[in-house]
Amino acid sequence: MPPDGGPEVGSYRGRQQHESSTGCVGDGPGLANVLPVPSVVVSLHDCAPPHLDGLRALLRALDGFGASPRVLKVVPNYAGSWPLRESAELVQLLHLEVAAGSELVLHGYTHRTAGRLEGGPAARVRARWFAPRDAEFLSLPPEEAESRLRAGLEELAACGLKAAGFCAPAWLAAPWTVDLLRRLGFRYHVTMGCVHDLATGRRVPTPWFGAVGTGGVHELLVHAGGFAGAWLSRTGYPVVKAFFHPQRPETWGPQLARLRRALRGRRCVTYSALLNA
Repeated sequence: MPPDGGPEVGSYRGRQQHESSTGCVGDGPGLANVLPVPSVVVSLHDCAPPHLDGLRALLRALDGFGASPRVLKVVPNYAGSWPLRESAELVQLLHLEVAAGSELVLHGYTHRTAGRLEGGPAARVRARWFAPRDAEFLSLPPEEAESRLRAGLEELAACGLKAAGFCAPAWLAAPWTVDLLRRLGFRYHVTMGCVHDLATGRRVPTPWFGAVGTGGVHELLVHAGGFAGAWLSRTGYPVVKAFFHPQRPETWGPQLARLRRALRGRRCVTYSALLNA
């Protein structure tokens, strides 16, 4: 049996059930053979100029108990009004993080819904209920999505930065996004439940816990949804993910406590280090 007591991922029935529930082929437990110790990916979303103060505070909190390196998900032109290159302080902070071993991920372009929602029924329901303003890459035709991806990479390059991976805002993207990312040379694609290695086709499940920075009912639902990931983080399961948003610092406490407990037996890794293991 796998560490979470669920279906055996190596069996056909187990693979079906695991893929249905996470959107990932269940090859994560095999990582136990190559990772020296269980790992955790610490992911910071919405790294953009208007959230600079919150991002600094969050990094200080993580530094307080050695939660490093991190993955920083950068929005190149937040809300269409905050180009990254116009915030020298944020650019400097990102350079310092990269120099310390952290990794940058392209996190949309504006992080704002742009039109009619695409994708399957489940994705559209998630967008309407949890991310009505943020489902950028579920609301674009392929040509516009490609244009925004290229513009995002160009914005990072103008700041002397680069990103090997992509994570759509709210983890919502149209089904054709993977092929587009592969064509544009991205190494990996991050979804809510896994990381997809675009070079090999491998999908690594990443059970999660985290803070979405909204407060209220949405925050409570996400906290409850992270119970499985938080429990697995205290077992020998190979890799879990802890995510944070710089908005609403009052939402961080329970997730920082979960992460602190997880780090008693885990080390922090980036997605590239995970996929290279």
